[in-house]
Amino acid sequence: MDSLVLSIVSFLNRAGMQPADIEVSFLAGLRDLSAKKESGGKRGQKSSAPIGCDTIAGAVLRAWHRDAAYLDDLANPVPLSMSGRGRSLTTLIRNQDSQADAASLIAAMQRTRLIRKTSNGRYLPNTSAATISQMHPFAVDHVVKTVLRLVETVTRNMRLVNSNHSLVERYAHIPDLDANEAKAFSEFSRQQGAACLEAIEDWLEARRKSKPRTAPGRASSLSAGMHVFAYLEQPPESKSRRNSIKKSASTSSRAARAG
Repeated sequence: MDSLVLSIVSFLNRAGMQPADIEVSFLAGLRDLSAKKESGGKRGQKSSAPIGCDTIAGAVLRAWHRDAAYLDDLANPVPLSMSGRGRSLTTLIRNQDSQADAASLIAAMQRTRLIRKTSNGRYLPNTSAATISQMHPFAVDHVVKTVLRLVETVTRNMRLVNSNHSLVERYAHIPDLDANEAKAFSEFSRQQGAACLEAIEDWLEARRKSKPRTAPGRASSLSAGMHVFAYLEQPPESKSRRNSIKKSASTSSRAARAG
């Protein structure tokens, strides 16, 4: 348990939070937990705060690659102007989150090289996945939601009486992979992850709710999805070697498409 807390604290510190701010956040969480216990978990009370929608940058890129309104005849993303009537990058962003600050998001996506500006002043995506290589708020948002959703899924499965309704939360692991196979594992897991997510997305997209239910007491829609990530132990490295290695892409809102 100590290692879990240390990992979380270390990540928060890398994300830019100072130790004092981290302590304040932990204490606030403990107060919320105590208040929840004192309330006795009243019927109808949510077990946790809402996680929110998909990482906004990832949602924009996904829609740009999947929404027919933003694809050309060859199913490639069309160049978009920043704003204006009809199709625009601002409209695409607002379709994902009506409260989003489109101008700030576009600037951030340019800085993280998720999108590029063409010679005629329009924008195109550089990738179908929000994969970045720096400790940017996009990455922090993605990591936080990944952890929260994992905890939410495990908690849900533990409470279910009928295991047939449980959500998948499995892993494959060996303690002694040949170190020479590390690169091959990275490539293989990335390809398999992309194929898995592609199938899941196709299934989900075909079942999106276009109109809310009107029956009382029934939810109009539910947030659903799957997170996929691989892990690989990092061997100890000398200081000189660490300084010479270029940082690689560290997080993504979805696995990159297999090339």
